[in-house]
Amino acid sequence: MSFSVRQARRSLCTAVSSKLRLLSPLSINITTAVAAPCSLLSTTRTYSAAKPKTAKKHAADDTPPTLSYQARKDLAKQKRRDAYARKLARLDALKTRRDDKPDRGILKRTFMDWYSKEIEYHSILERKARQEGKPWKIRVAALVERLPVVTPDMEEWEREFVDLQEYLMTFGKVYPPETGLMPEEREEDHVVMSDEEMLTLLPFTPAPRETEADATGDLKTRDRRLKTFLYLAVRTKNEGMLSDSPRWTLPSAIANVQADEKDGDEALETLLQTARRAVSTSIGNDLTLWCPSNAPVAINYRVYNKNLPEEFRGNYYGEKIFYYRVQWDSGDVDETSLDKNGVDDYAWLTKEEMLERVEGERGGHQAKFFKYLL
Repeated sequence: MSFSVRQARRSLCTAVSSKLRLLSPLSINITTAVAAPCSLLSTTRTYSAAKPKTAKKHAADDTPPTLSYQARKDLAKQKRRDAYARKLARLDALKTRRDDKPDRGILKRTFMDWYSKEIEYHSILERKARQEGKPWKIRVAALVERLPVVTPDMEEWEREFVDLQEYLMTFGKVYPPETGLMPEEREEDHVVMSDEEMLTLLPFTPAPRETEADATGDLKTRDRRLKTFLYLAVRTKNEGMLSDSPRWTLPSAIANVQADEKDGDEALETLLQTARRAVSTSIGNDLTLWCPSNAPVAINYRVYNKNLPEEFRGNYYGEKIFYYRVQWDSGDVDETSLDKNGVDDYAWLTKEEMLERVEGERGGHQAKFFKYLL
């Protein structure tokens, strides 16, 4: 059989099935009566009549059908607003554990917003320095911290939890009398001593949590604010400024990252060694420091002002300041070496005290950097 004959038979089968569909709008069964070569219609097919379309219901059953399209639209929008307002009112009435706490993740989002802008600004400074063909000077700042000496005061909820634990340890569980599990009660079993009463039983007198330096406001001693961290700050002009007045900052020094013509590679030092030298050249060699890491905790950029002295800025575009966290171990500040090192004053400051001085002297941008640094 030629190809044209087969094609003609398929066309005939298709035409017959199309005529049968048009005979009735109801469900009909189509069974082929065509010859065997028409295999496309050798099965039984069922076709159903289309269901009549019904009118679309309005968004709300109580909407009058006589209103215009715009009026019905405005009415539906107002109903959605009222439903959303009821939902918010119901959520506000619910008691949750985070009623008095900030939104979840708000502190992280605030930091990331600031951090992403800082990274973008630093990349812009890097590009400008490359365009001018000027290198960066490396400065290392030492963040000397004194760890807390005593535990901080408990929050109210912590105090309540401890009181509950002490109550349960004193009175124990209560069982019904018929079980016979309750031991005989004795007065000495239910004695709850206060903190003051327990302190009187100690064989020694505990040191006060508030020291004399806290009362007098002495900032040059580490024997103050025992419940929190303290940071060593110096007041100096060694960082190069336009004004003649010194400002509060951290001990810092320029790193020797290039070989010296006289000493060669022996003059090179690591950034951690520079951090140690920054402390010794600022407040003397009496302090013993412990360095927990060889890596810096932060980096900041400083662009040199063109009005700075030429001998200070040289051919550099600015400074990259690497901050190293080191901890005080022993020793004290050598006050006799402050003048010859160009340091006017020093203090052991808390985070809040440090931020107050930085914001007053350098503005809110640097204060926010120190807020996340400390």
